[in-house]
Amino acid sequence: MPRASLRGQTIHYQQIGTGPDVVLIHGLFCNIAFWWFRVAPKLAETCRVTALDLRGHGFSAMSDEGYRTVDLAEDVIALMDHLGIQQAHVIGHSFGGAVALAVATLDDGKVRRLTLADAWVPSLQAMPPLSDTSAWPSLQKRLRARGIVIEGELPRVAHGFFEELLETDADGTNGKPGGFGDAAVLSAMPVSTGAKRRPSRAMRRWRELMARTNAHEEMHDQRGLEEEKIRLVRRPVDLIYGSRSRYLKTRDGLEQLMQDTTTVTVPNAGHFFPLLKPDALLHALEAPKTPARPLRRRQTERARF
Repeated sequence: MPRASLRGQTIHYQQIGTGPDVVLIHGLFCNIAFWWFRVAPKLAETCRVTALDLRGHGFSAMSDEGYRTVDLAEDVIALMDHLGIQQAHVIGHSFGGAVALAVATLDDGKVRRLTLADAWVPSLQAMPPLSDTSAWPSLQKRLRARGIVIEGELPRVAHGFFEELLETDADGTNGKPGGFGDAAVLSAMPVSTGAKRRPSRAMRRWRELMARTNAHEEMHDQRGLEEEKIRLVRRPVDLIYGSRSRYLKTRDGLEQLMQDTTTVTVPNAGHFFPLLKPDALLHALEAPKTPARPLRRRQTERARF
């Protein structure tokens, strides 16, 4: 289990494959496993893929502070330097997309291409309500009907995932989102299932992160992602969003600010489509790209998934 001591912080990471470098950044309440069952192995067929646990997540160390997007982006840049990665295609989901964007605003030369998968950027959109906590008992009942038993309360950040899981099943996937089954999907989220199991280690760490650190405040900090800094990013940018995303305001803001964007809409998909519909993300990443031009260029596509 490789770890690196960076900026006084221990960061856990994994690498697979050979070829041009790709860096994967997960969102809140997730970890490396978010990418590891489908996306990372497929990309590793032609690329060297590096994924990390953001500080306070997964097997990376937890500090009292340092959870602004710019702090986490500096962790990513330090890891790239540690591994000798001069430039990479940087891919981030949700809050990890904001971290990926901050990598570009801090050091544009580190980024060959930028992919923001249903990213939320705090300078462009306030965090929308993730779920009505009063609806959790009803959601638990619906999950039990699918054979998924989760006892106790979950953080609000996880409610949307389980709502989308049920919606994906209703769309005709028969409980096998992305073609690799519920077990893999559930293991990518830090929860425990079953009436006799205590909260998972990842769940306990998330609660500790929210209770004893400044993360819950710092994650909303806009420094490093001001509009004037976003405008300075000149790398090609893929904006890949689900049609039912809560973060379309962020997407629209990025389209207006950035010079060279390709926008892909994944139909019948919500915020967690990279996990629940990974082939849609892979299709968008593998589509031929027009070389960057100095003038503003926008393309809009609709994924066929």
